[in-house]
Amino acid sequence: MNLRRLIPIFDISVSNWALEARLLRWLTLIWLFAGLIMLFSASYPVADVRQNDGLYYFKRQLLWVLVSLIGFNIIVNLPLQKILGLSHWFLLLFLALIFVTLIPGLGRKAFDAARWIAIGPIPIQPSELIKPFLVLQSARLFGQWERISWRVRLAWLGIFGLVLLGIL
Repeated sequence: MNLRRLIPIFDISVSNWALEARLLRWLTLIWLFAGLIMLFSASYPVADVRQNDGLYYFKRQLLWVLVSLIGFNIIVNLPLQKILGLSHWFLLLFLALIFVTLIPGLGRKAFDAARWIAIGPIPIQPSELIKPFLVLQSARLFGQWERISWRVRLAWLGIFGLVLLGIL
């Protein structure tokens, strides 16, 4: 595997993308770095007082940015059919995790709402992670809408309703 494909700035396969996709990629990177600058300026004094390291929050966020960019490039270079084939499994997994957050002792509260769950040392918010898979599964389902049975249609509409109910 070519390691350059994992780093967005050095990925040469991007030159084959449509102009709109390349612009969206650069806008995302610019927005990401602007957010890092804002985080640095807003969190330095607080981190200095609380953690005795003014760069504490910035370093943590920078680590997650690097992990996310590598994950982004892995996903971007996967065939779309493979991602669509797995989208329903991830949708169901994150739907289950959304409802796990409602179980006392498993879900972590933030601002009087149980939205987080700790998987090991990493807290995640399943309602945020389900969104891309909801879009992918919706596209897959509604692209085949005329060819699927009413039973399958109603089952997936019920699942989509459960996703909305779980997020609300």
